[in-house]
Amino acid sequence: MRKVMAGMLCAVFLLSLAACSSQPKKPDMYIEKAQLSKEEEKISQLLGVGNEACIYDFKLDKTVKSVQFNTYQLSDGEWELISGAGGQQFSDESGRLALKFETVGEGLRISLQSENSSGSTQYTTEPEEHLENMKRVTSMLNNMTELSYEQEIPLVIQILTDKDTIRSYDVDYFFKPEEYEKQEYEHVYAVTVRFSQKSVGELDHME
Repeated sequence: MRKVMAGMLCAVFLLSLAACSSQPKKPDMYIEKAQLSKEEEKISQLLGVGNEACIYDFKLDKTVKSVQFNTYQLSDGEWELISGAGGQQFSDESGRLALKFETVGEGLRISLQSENSSGSTQYTTEPEEHLENMKRVTSMLNNMTELSYEQEIPLVIQILTDKDTIRSYDVDYFFKPEEYEKQEYEHVYAVTVRFSQKSVGELDHME
């Protein structure tokens, strides 16, 4: 009987090891869609953020010095900066960021929270054309993405058009703006984040 029990325990132990080993190891630095607790979901609903909000957790290392959020509009097949540049001081190894918007071209609120930093920034603009009646498709970063310093990571791509059909693109198509240009969409917007080992002063000097 003892041999049977020992064998069963050994089998359970081996199965548990196999289950653990099947979990993919996260890279040292990454950004991924946040898994909210029930309490966090209630708070986000109370604040009107909703379940489809762009909320991300990220992991860095101790060499980070700043973070930069940029918003772009596609113009003649190239991304034209409409808000961002510069950056803000940031030195924590992990944190959470949230984006809140309806139409990126009309405004965006960015919130950043970590152990030693918490705050939000917002921009609004008055587009030359009324956008509220246009059809829209919004793509967001859904997969865990490995981070590298100075690398721009697309978080949101939003297309607005009067065309009858809209093709949805993965956010990685940020690096292929010509693909959007081929479809002749009236408005295409993008939001990106970039973590840096350079200070805000150094980034300003590079602009």
